[in-house]
Amino acid sequence: MCSIHTHQKRIVGYLKENIQINEREANIEANHILKFVLKKPISYLITNQKTKIKKTEDEFISKILKKRSKKEPLAYILREWDFYGETFFLNKNSLIPRQDTELMIDLAINQFDKDSRLNILDLGTGSGVIGITLSKLFPNSKITVTDISSKALQVANKNIKQHKLKNIHSIESDWFNNIKKNEKFDLIMTNPPYVSKDDPHLINPELKFEPSNALVSADNGFSDIFKIIDESPKFLKVEGRLFIEHGYNQGVKVKKYLQKKSFCKIKQYQDLNQKIRVTSGTKIKV
Repeated sequence: MCSIHTHQKRIVGYLKENIQINEREANIEANHILKFVLKKPISYLITNQKTKIKKTEDEFISKILKKRSKKEPLAYILREWDFYGETFFLNKNSLIPRQDTELMIDLAINQFDKDSRLNILDLGTGSGVIGITLSKLFPNSKITVTDISSKALQVANKNIKQHKLKNIHSIESDWFNNIKKNEKFDLIMTNPPYVSKDDPHLINPELKFEPSNALVSADNGFSDIFKIIDESPKFLKVEGRLFIEHGYNQGVKVKKYLQKKSFCKIKQYQDLNQKIRVTSGTKIKV
């Protein structure tokens, strides 16, 4: 039997060689695998490097790595993934939460008091990670999550139940279509499809496992973003805010479109790679 430390090194080496991912990514995946198999937190892995792994656990790790070698994303193999320090159920009906999207949560925390009584809308929720995380961080607020996909909403609803939340509900809706016409929100957050169908990144074999309708949008990736900007003022309170996650090269166009639609206080925010990935606008009184 080998130690946790030895297995970690073995997994990292295997992933780098067979999946062609870098050292940082391989270490993150190795931690996810060991945490999942051993049913222990990351802190345990760090403080128990010399602990031996059982034969059955070693065999389980090998099965996971065999699937991973076929480029199936680890999140779908494990059927769970972490977002903002919490673990969420996941399957192929919803996108895998990205670390970049955690920026949306940081922005909400920085701009609203946690005790605020907000009405928040998470448009195109997928697995529900944005809305559910906000539900926990703003316990006095009301959260609505929507998705056009009933299968994605099943994933979100399972996560809502798993996290035992009472201040959040889901609606199957094509953007705003099934939102009550008289409902007004303090905050609308959305991570819509924004990838162009011609984007070279789509050749990545791992993306073929993810639902394309949650990734790809018409008009060079801007169709859904523009629809949301068009409709949002009808559903925002005066001084209500819209936050949109978008591609690293779409910031200029998104900002101009928000200005065209009479949003004010437009701000843009960078991700960990210093790329503008989120743009926000505030509704003005008309």
